[in-house]
Amino acid sequence: MAPIRLSIVSCNLWMTERWTERAPAVEKFLGLFRPDVFCVQELTPRTQAFLDSVLKDHDRVHDALAGWTVESNIWWNASLLERVEHGAEDLGQPETERRLFWARLRVKSSECSMFVSTAHLTPPGREPEASTGQSPRVGQLQRICAALGRLVREGEPAFFMGDMNDARHPQRILKEIGFVSCFAALGLQSPPTFKCYPTANVQPSEPAITEAIDLILANRPARPVAACVPAFYYNGMALSDHWPVQAIYEVE
Repeated sequence: MAPIRLSIVSCNLWMTERWTERAPAVEKFLGLFRPDVFCVQELTPRTQAFLDSVLKDHDRVHDALAGWTVESNIWWNASLLERVEHGAEDLGQPETERRLFWARLRVKSSECSMFVSTAHLTPPGREPEASTGQSPRVGQLQRICAALGRLVREGEPAFFMGDMNDARHPQRILKEIGFVSCFAALGLQSPPTFKCYPTANVQPSEPAITEAIDLILANRPARPVAACVPAFYYNGMALSDHWPVQAIYEVE
């Protein structure tokens, strides 16, 4: 059987900040880029309902756990993929509803499964990191690695993506268990994803932040074909204060 090619997108939705102005850009982006797998962070009930109305040919995880509605969720192309199981792993984050959210999906044209997961790590600048410089994200990443090692089946294509809030440790730590970013796997430098000017309302007197903190990573059974950070605008607005990340992968 020929490999199946998938479009995968990760995006921090920025909750409902400037949502009325941004919603048309989100809808236009999804209509043009048409992701087969769409993982989000900073989700809200309002934006979840909006995405359900836009992604009519997609399904997502339906679960009573609040985090699936107020933090993250996973949408997938229902004509191509179907859910086998899903779960949420506690990472010990101070943001109590955040988890490693995951779903095992089956490719409908075969018996093959794939593992998709997303997380939003704790941002820098909070105590005690602000005083000590010790990052809580290192421990969170180690717990993610342990969960992926336990949950991903042997030989199964697996993806982990999200807002890492860290430009260094995620790629270093996840590489130790065989998860490599779509850019690194293609020999490309990770483009910056944060902050998205001028949508983020950054004033001239504020510090300029340019970081590659939103990532899509995968293990060896998933082969990247292309990757980009679409600097997408519509009617003068971007999707979020983060740029999305898109990657095209082939899975057997």
